[in-house]
Amino acid sequence: MEFHPDMGYVEDGVDLTNKDLYKSTSLPFGQATILPPFSYQSKIFSDLEDEKLWTRNWIAIGSTDEIPNAGDLLPFTVGHHGLHVQRQEDGSLIGRFNKAQHGGCRAVPLQCQTGKKTKCSFTSCGYSRDRNVIRVEEIGENTPTMHQYLGLIPERLLPVKVEVLGSMIFINLDHECKSLTDEFSAVTKSIKPFLIKDLSLQNNEWFECTSNWKFAGRAFFDGYDTSNSISNNDGEIIYNCFIAPNLFTHDIGLNIEDDIDDIQLCWLFPNLVLIRHANFLVSVILQPTSMGECTLRTSLYTKANKINSDASHLPTDLQAYIQSVTSKAQAMQSKADKLTAPGAPELKNNMIPIETNLAGYSFHRYMTEKIETEYDYYWNAPLYSNNIGR
Repeated sequence: MEFHPDMGYVEDGVDLTNKDLYKSTSLPFGQATILPPFSYQSKIFSDLEDEKLWTRNWIAIGSTDEIPNAGDLLPFTVGHHGLHVQRQEDGSLIGRFNKAQHGGCRAVPLQCQTGKKTKCSFTSCGYSRDRNVIRVEEIGENTPTMHQYLGLIPERLLPVKVEVLGSMIFINLDHECKSLTDEFSAVTKSIKPFLIKDLSLQNNEWFECTSNWKFAGRAFFDGYDTSNSISNNDGEIIYNCFIAPNLFTHDIGLNIEDDIDDIQLCWLFPNLVLIRHANFLVSVILQPTSMGECTLRTSLYTKANKINSDASHLPTDLQAYIQSVTSKAQAMQSKADKLTAPGAPELKNNMIPIETNLAGYSFHRYMTEKIETEYDYYWNAPLYSNNIGR
C-alpha cells in the first residue's frame, strides 16, 4: 500500500468508497451502467484500485516459458509496487518485491507522483515502466541490475506468493489470500482448454493503448452481440471470469484469409485475456501505466508449423486485431472523458452509459464487489522479510 488507507480516498469532496456511487453497475443486465467516469480518469481511484484490487488478488504477470533458465527474472509492476519472479536452481519460481522500489532515488521524484509510470534507467520500480525478461547472464554479480532487483541478500526481500495455472504465472501480494486453485475452482474445468501445454511460446509483443486498462479488457468482447439475455448461450457469467462462446474469426474482427471457426475468448479477472483456437493461443496481460494509458503484453503460443511468425512480432492478422481492440478502447475512453470535460453538463447517474455487453457487465460487478470489500490493514508491514536473520 503506497497510499495510506486511513487517509481515505476522497476527490473533490466525494468519497470514492461510497457504495452509492456504484449501485447502478449492479442493476439487472440492460439497466446496469458502466463504472462512473472517474473510475477511468482519477489518480485517487487508481490508489483505491491499488488497495482493493492489485494488492488483494491473483494477478497474471507472464508465463513460465519466458523464464526457462535458472536465474532468469521476470519483472512486473503491480499497481504501485515493483516486483519480480525468478526461476530457482531447482526449477521452482520465487516472487519478491524489488529491492529498489523507488528506482534507487533518495526521494520519489515529482514526475513519479502523478500516477503515470515513467521511463527511466531504473525500470520496473514501483513508479517506472517495466522492462522485459532479464536473463541470468545479465544479472551477474555486483552489477547495477542485481542491486536494483535482488540486492546483496535476496533472501531478505519481502516475498510474494507465486502460483502457476497451465503455463501462466500469477502473483498475489496478500498473504492471507486463497490459493490460485481455490480462487478459480468454479471455472477450472471451463478454462482448462485455454491452458493446454502442448503449445509453445512463439513471441511476445507489447502494444500501447491510450485508454484505461478496464476499457482495454472490455474492448476484446465488443465485436459480437451478447446483449440478448443473461441466461442465453452467448456467454457465461461467473464471479471472476467471463468465457465467450465459440465464434468465427470474423465475429471478433480477426481477419484471417481462411476463416477459422471455434475461436473462444476468456477474461480471467482482473487482467488476463485469452484468445484460443485449436492451433494457437494468444494471451494478453493488461497492465495500467497511467489512469488513461495501459500496456497490452501479448504472447502467441502455437503448435509446430501452424502459424508462421518471427521472434519479435505477432503475425500481421493478429497485430491488426490487437490494434482494432486498442482503437475500440480508446473510443470508450474518449466518451468517458467527454462526460467530465470542462463545460460539460453536471454529471448525473442517468448520464452514465448503459453496459450492453455481458463481459463488461460481469467485470463491472466484479470491480464493484472488490471496491466495496473491507480489509484489515497492515500499514507497518516490513519491506524486508523478518523471518531471516542478518
